[in-house]
Amino acid sequence: MSLPLNIFTPSQAAILIGVAALLGAVFGSFVNCLAWRLVHGESVLAGRSHCTSCGHSLGVLDLIPVVSWLALRGRCRHCGERVSPRYVIVELLMAALFVALLVVYGVGAPWLAYAALACILMGASLVDLDTYTIPNGFVIAAAAVWLLMMAASLAGAIGFPLVPAAMREPAALVAADSLLAGAAPEVVSSVFGVGSLFAPLVGAGWLAGLLDGLAGGLLVGGGILLFSLVFDAVTGKTSLGGGDVKLLFAVGLFLGAALSLLNLLVACVLGLVFAAFRLRRAPSAPCGKAVKDVAGEGKGASPESVPPPVDKAIPFGPAIAAATMLTLLGGPLVLTWYVGLF
Repeated sequence: MSLPLNIFTPSQAAILIGVAALLGAVFGSFVNCLAWRLVHGESVLAGRSHCTSCGHSLGVLDLIPVVSWLALRGRCRHCGERVSPRYVIVELLMAALFVALLVVYGVGAPWLAYAALACILMGASLVDLDTYTIPNGFVIAAAAVWLLMMAASLAGAIGFPLVPAAMREPAALVAADSLLAGAAPEVVSSVFGVGSLFAPLVGAGWLAGLLDGLAGGLLVGGGILLFSLVFDAVTGKTSLGGGDVKLLFAVGLFLGAALSLLNLLVACVLGLVFAAFRLRRAPSAPCGKAVKDVAGEGKGASPESVPPPVDKAIPFGPAIAAATMLTLLGGPLVLTWYVGLF
């Protein structure tokens, strides 16, 4: 069951928001470290955090999210070399995402699942930006979180159709969240959410969420895979890497069929904007430094892998990640408005 923030007192809500922001910054710091180690071939389980310039191990005071970077003015305490602002940007962005998801979905299992998804997508985006690959581990992690969501739904912790708590009527909130598999809802929410397409057929509950998730993953992931194969065969060029297709499938599990189509549209728009910005900043980047492996696995660049030039290869992972978060936060409202037109 999800509890919207408006049922808490202002002081309680402020504490919850503060905790969410702190957790977001902490996990943002962890994702930064994870992505850097994956890119540079270091172990993600062993070894202390260290300066990327001098290699000196970092202490507790150097690892406080946001605060350490600001206090040290973006430089290493030991060697004085500049520390990339990407670290603090990611920490702030993750803090904002955790808070936004809390505001929209309230306190409960859905917020935990979507916060975990935000971490996974951020990690995949950072690696994709540096290597033009999306390691399979991120896709597997996302699928595992979705399976945990289905298990939570079976236990009654998540109700389908899954509608953002901030967009539901208080009277319908408890009734909808307490529905079990196959139960007929006494109070039907007018807001569109994951499972809304299948609830009229199989009833509200975990089965509606399961079917909608599978439909979303297969529709978008399978559709894009088919389109990519046909496009590549006709043009002789590489359109999308396998990692992009698998990531679209994974996020489709969370979004369901209708929201996945909206997500794909938003991702394409963001991808075009990102591509234009990236090509304008680096119009003549050298070839062969990084490639997008068609299998979607993290592999180093090599001339034998027949890569597209860096100035023509555009990482699509960040666009998928940004679109997914936007769709989770505002997609149900957009589809509710759209369905209401008919």
